[in-house]
Amino acid sequence: MGNEGPAHPMKLYLAGPEVFLDDAREIGRRKVELCARHGFTGLFPLDGEIALDAAGGISATAIFAANVSMMRTADAVLANLTPFRGISADPGTAFEVGFAFALGKPVAAYSNHPGELKHRARATIGAAAEGPDSLMADGLHVEDFGHFDNLMLAEALHASCLPVIQAEAPAEDPFRDLSLFEEALLRLAEAHAGGRLGTPRSPSRPEPAATARGEETFHG
Repeated sequence: MGNEGPAHPMKLYLAGPEVFLDDAREIGRRKVELCARHGFTGLFPLDGEIALDAAGGISATAIFAANVSMMRTADAVLANLTPFRGISADPGTAFEVGFAFALGKPVAAYSNHPGELKHRARATIGAAAEGPDSLMADGLHVEDFGHFDNLMLAEALHASCLPVIQAEAPAEDPFRDLSLFEEALLRLAEAHAGGRLGTPRSPSRPEPAATARGEETFHG
């Protein structure tokens, strides 16, 4: 039996709102370097092959197509779900988590902000003067499942049985602080080495969070 060649590093699509930073490419470079240090190939959205339009510019359609293509080539997704311009994760990143889940790719995540969605809603919107604890001052209810964000995100991550790491205290610079990003990489490397980094449960029949226990770590 001949010697097998070296395995190709697992490709991680690096989802997150860092793409909106003024120094986004530098943050992306640092993330990709950290991935390589832990045995992964990082795919940062801004590094994708984006087709130019007839006028030599970049369209929203081209960006969407490039990111979707990168996610299809990735083996897994590592998402920054730190609240972005509000109480929840960046909507583009949330879409990418859902898209990866639908493709059957494992998804891990981290957040540089502590606490649950309901706590942020109460702090930002305020509770209603009367009614149940879940009713906010805007007349809408907030989820109360103990999740760090919307249940659709939380359940998709639980189904992957991969780390969801949350900060114990808010980071001073939440979209440039890469300490939890690197911690998530360490957990992913351990899971990969232990043969636990496979595909999530069937997207059409995911197990609920109560039974799909993985290596999630919540603080705050």
